[in-house]
Amino acid sequence: MDAKPGMVEVLRCGACAALDPGPREICPRCHQPSLQPHAVAGEGTLLSWTVIRRPPAAFRAEGAYAVAVIEIDAGVKVTGRLEAPEAVNGLGARVKVVRSKDGVAIFRAA
Repeated sequence: MDAKPGMVEVLRCGACAALDPGPREICPRCHQPSLQPHAVAGEGTLLSWTVIRRPPAAFRAEGAYAVAVIEIDAGVKVTGRLEAPEAVNGLGARVKVVRSKDGVAIFRAA
């Protein structure tokens, strides 16, 4: 399921309220099996990115694409796609989610 516009879906522990990028079934902080989907604002800081030039067979039709690690302002690091990486002003740049495709957040320079 895709998150609402401008939001990123992460996991939130019902026992300790820790956020986690998932996927997993047990909270890494309190070890309780109480993780539930939770939407957070999709704005954050670009930590790292790379271009996949030889994609796996399932994504070959999409050609080269950029994958990024973003620290969302809610305090959790997520992996997503980076649209128009040439428009990003280097690591540490502010990015925001612009849409989601098949459960993968797609970010752009803010």
